[in-house]
Amino acid sequence: MSYPGNWNLEDILTFSYIKGVNSSLLRKAVENFDDLQKLSESDDKMFADKINQYEIFSDNNSSVWASAREEAKRQIDYAEDNNCSIITIWDEDYPELLKDIVLPPIILYVKGKLQTKSSISISMVGTRKCTTYGQLAAEKFAEYFATHGIIVTSGLAYGIDTISHLSAIKAKGTSYAIVAAGLDKITPVEAVRNSQKIVEKGGTIISEYKFGTVTLIGYFPQRNRIISGISLATIIVECGIKSGALITAKFALDQQREVFAVPGRIDSEKSKGTNLLIKNNSASPALSPEQVLIDLGLAKPDSMLIEGNKPMLKLNVIEKAIYDLLDNEPLHIDEIATSTDYEINEILVAMLEMEFRDIIRKLPGNYYIRKY
Repeated sequence: MSYPGNWNLEDILTFSYIKGVNSSLLRKAVENFDDLQKLSESDDKMFADKINQYEIFSDNNSSVWASAREEAKRQIDYAEDNNCSIITIWDEDYPELLKDIVLPPIILYVKGKLQTKSSISISMVGTRKCTTYGQLAAEKFAEYFATHGIIVTSGLAYGIDTISHLSAIKAKGTSYAIVAAGLDKITPVEAVRNSQKIVEKGGTIISEYKFGTVTLIGYFPQRNRIISGISLATIIVECGIKSGALITAKFALDQQREVFAVPGRIDSEKSKGTNLLIKNNSASPALSPEQVLIDLGLAKPDSMLIEGNKPMLKLNVIEKAIYDLLDNEPLHIDEIATSTDYEINEILVAMLEMEFRDIIRKLPGNYYIRKY
């Protein structure tokens, strides 16, 4: 840990917990004073004026300082006892891209391991109530990025966020989850379980809010700026015209990061936001994960097949007939049965075998799609 002057983590946290101190004031204090004592004894009235607490700068032993220091000690102890860490913008582990945004979070509370500075993150966000199309698109992009060493970052919410996280770790990749609460106050229970899975698979849960902080509605936009700020690019998978995902897209544009949107059906409410981003030239169309990496300069056009590398499949006669019927559009089992010349029991056995071999996928309601 290398802090400016004689500052240490406890002193930085102490000043951050003084009422009225924001990220901008905290950074100015640490970078302009040798230590907390020098700050508290200074004649500089800027900080007193900003937080409207003149008395604490004339009495550095006041109860205000004592209370803030006790809270700092509690936070450090909690982190140590629960296998978490507290890092600051002056630490080596602090994500490089996040430093470049306007008003970056000075303090991050972390569960899990942050990746190296050379690691690349792509954020994926979207609606909580996604369609089957949105789900499949999120899975496809997240799995591809994960298998190519890209960190998949999102906000741990229902829908596209959760699908992106879980698809990345299923593909044995790494995921970052940025949350709008203290790490010990994540809700609901399903999100807690998913956060544990992410950490167990080598990923990380990140918050700018101290332990014990309960989510408030205003915290979500703040969270969104970190999602986009920590990443080289943001992909909006599926969202309506009033979705919070559009806030993340706006932050990404303001941060001069690349924004992509997955095109959707023109008659789908869930795709109106993504289609509008593309129409307004606010986002490039995300036509495939391969193309996104090429557009970002992370892959060369001749280094991969744009349509994806399809495996060689060994199929018997019945499996071939089923495979030829299926594509990316879900097809019901009844339609499959009536479109072939085989008995239903033969079809079911063949489809079960194809599921085991990960050639096709069963969706809710007895619908099926190809995996390749």
